Amino acid sequence: MLSPFSIRHNWTFCPADQTDREPGNAPIRYSREAEALKAIGQIGMIGSVQIGRLFGFQRRHVRRMLYDKKLVQHTLVKNKNPIPVFTLGSRGAKLLNFPEPNVRTWTTERILKSLVFFQFCCALNDKQKAFQIHTAPQPFTGKVTIGQDDRSVLILREPMEGLDDALRQTAAPIIVIAESLEQVQPLSHLLTNAKLLLDEDLKGDYRFYRWYNGEWIK
Repeated sequence: MLSPFSIRHNWTFCPADQTDREPGNAPIRYSREAEALKAIGQIGMIGSVQIGRLFGFQRRHVRRMLYDKKLVQHTLVKNKNPIPVFTLGSRGAKLLNFPEPNVRTWTTERILKSLVFFQFCCALNDKQKAFQIHTAPQPFTGKVTIGQDDRSVLILREPMEGLDDALRQTAAPIIVIAESLEQVQPLSHLLTNAKLLLDEDLKGDYRFYRWYNGEWIK
């Protein structure tokens, strides 16, 4: 069974038509708004269910953030089913001194990696509560800090060319998220100290796979 975030679904991204880009002067209004905007700006894109689960926003909060141009709503179509997704808007970017994202250049792989990262954060939030989200260099989608422990998050979607060299050059502790064990297998020799999750593990209280005696075990 395909993961809901599998790149093998039929995906179409419909970016918003942003004709009015004047950022305005709306202030931060909600307790976790700055935190949410920073995380979205660092990672890229978040789904409508994820922004509620992770930051506690209700629809009225999100509508206000859209009205204030702190967020922009786009549509991601999966097998003809539309999914609302959000990126940083002109006011959100100005408040954080971030560049506005040029989403029209983003690949399906780039979009899915952002959504899988935030899905992991939702599962981590249910389990851990206290953690921070940070940006990370390629090929990582982002980084999470839990106490004093930093972990770069590597999300595997196809294609995966060039990952071998990048992984050989990093000493960072890694969490890998893959669609299947078969997908991660060609890179396993470079990930022997990593923690691994599959997409299906993000549905609830997860346990990491670890590399032991030549195989991934929980």
